[in-house]
Amino acid sequence: MKKHITALAVAMTLGCAAASQARADSITDYIKFEAGVGFGVAKDMGDGTWIQDGSPDNCEKLTFPAILAGFTGPVFQRGAWDVRWHLDYAYLGEQRASVMGVPDDQYNPKTHQIVDYDGERYSPFNGHGHLQGIPATLDLGYTYRDWRFGAEAGAWIYWQAWHESLYDLANQWDDLSHKTVAQVGFVAGASIERGPLSVSYRYYQVSSKWNPYPGLVTGAHVLMLRYRF
Repeated sequence: MKKHITALAVAMTLGCAAASQARADSITDYIKFEAGVGFGVAKDMGDGTWIQDGSPDNCEKLTFPAILAGFTGPVFQRGAWDVRWHLDYAYLGEQRASVMGVPDDQYNPKTHQIVDYDGERYSPFNGHGHLQGIPATLDLGYTYRDWRFGAEAGAWIYWQAWHESLYDLANQWDDLSHKTVAQVGFVAGASIERGPLSVSYRYYQVSSKWNPYPGLVTGAHVLMLRYRF
């Protein structure tokens, strides 16, 4: 009887250990940490919104550093084909714009020229901001000779911060900042990977919504070096 109890106890112990190992393996296999660094170029709202190409001292900084951190894992695999999921946090910033501008009714953004100018002084506009958000994508890949070629698409919840100040013709400072709220846009991209290291490109779509004033950015192209741990 004691032998049977001992054997049963050993079997249960081994079974629990195997189950624990299986659970540990499943977590490791299906959820991995990933991180990336890179740079990007933003797409602005166009001439006439926070910039005036035909006005003095017009200046934009649309390039920015980018960082990413999050999780990834497999969804499906058959032969050389596979699908992965990505859930990350991305920071894209910062962007800047400034100009010695004129009122909207004295500027033609189509011809990029000041019109009906009556000789008033120019008004300094100064703005800066950044983007941050949580992209969630599915990544379809094909592996050839240890090189994986992927294409991904999905959506992201993002927040655009844009702080704009104007010293107007009445000699007063005006706050024309965009109110930061959560918005939804799409994400699409491609990647080349070997082992845990990859080079990826993503396009992040951004709304041109006024709230009550617009931000500067309507999209961002981001190139990044990523590592999967």
